[in-house]
Amino acid sequence: MDDFYFFNFFLIALMSAKLDHHDIELKQKIAQRIKELRLSSGKKQNNFAINEMETDKQMLHRLESGRGATIYSINKICQALNITLKDFFDSPMFER
Repeated sequence: MDDFYFFNFFLIALMSAKLDHHDIELKQKIAQRIKELRLSSGKKQNNFAINEMETDKQMLHRLESGRGATIYSINKICQALNITLKDFFDSPMFER
């Protein structure tokens, strides 16, 4: 199988993978934590997105709704808040 077909097969398999309830719960916790930290900074969603993250309100809204968060977007939020990734995940909500 050449690389092109293997890559496409891999993408299809990855996209068809379903999240289990632990993954869904983690996505919700990350979204909740993003919103919690933004609110504690005293920033409105629009101001925080544009001035701190250099993105648009829609992107921040998606992140706070549990859609599209990656380690890179979480890191960008951490940088905007002047905290580390460790600080982000150092919350009782992430304890098992």
